[in-house]
Amino acid sequence: MYSYNDRVSFSRIDRDGLLGISNVVDAMQDCCMFHSEDEGHSALDLLKKNRAWLVSAWHVVFKRRPQMGEAFTVHTWPYAFKGVFGCRNFLMETPEREVLAYADSHWFYFDSASGRPVMVDDGEKAVYPVEPAYEMEYKSRKVKFPRELSLRQEVPVCPNYLDTNNHVNNGQYVRLAVNVLPMEFEVHELRAEFRLAAKMGDTLYIRTAEENGTYYTVFTDSEGSPYFIAEFQ
Repeated sequence: MYSYNDRVSFSRIDRDGLLGISNVVDAMQDCCMFHSEDEGHSALDLLKKNRAWLVSAWHVVFKRRPQMGEAFTVHTWPYAFKGVFGCRNFLMETPEREVLAYADSHWFYFDSASGRPVMVDDGEKAVYPVEPAYEMEYKSRKVKFPRELSLRQEVPVCPNYLDTNNHVNNGQYVRLAVNVLPMEFEVHELRAEFRLAAKMGDTLYIRTAEENGTYYTVFTDSEGSPYFIAEFQ
């Protein structure tokens, strides 16, 4: 298990003074990146070998979002490697061990030269010993959504959405998706599926639907092919 300590800063709170939904996901992603960095397998190191870990799916359960100034710890560990995929849990808690949020995530190992997923090599697996999976409900990494969607926004991809892979970072998708939720909607659970990497010059067509109290946000290209799908409960 890898852990790091953090504190809720003013730049990351929402209008209620709580760590934002997308910022919770960012904190978990940061924990994963710190883990890789401290093991000598950072994203920049992997790029030198034409390799990268790209996220395929998130499933985050929010118990309580910490408030401005509150300290918290994020833990992460891999629990399985399957072919091109790596599966990783996250746990966010207070110093008193109160659980704030937990998550399942799926990542795939990517060859940036060929543009294709590749099998996770033994050297990469050896850096991250697997541990038992967190006790939670495990759902499909595929998110089903209603066919009838309403177009809400057209968002051109700009440079500050990109990460070192020159793709829109997964946290940016979540941030944009939260922006089109009803303001009074309190998120208790998020499932997100990443299908196609958006790049500079692309336009994200943000479409939404509501079904039985669950909100769906789907980002597509101009032809309707999804980049990203989110389910908020």
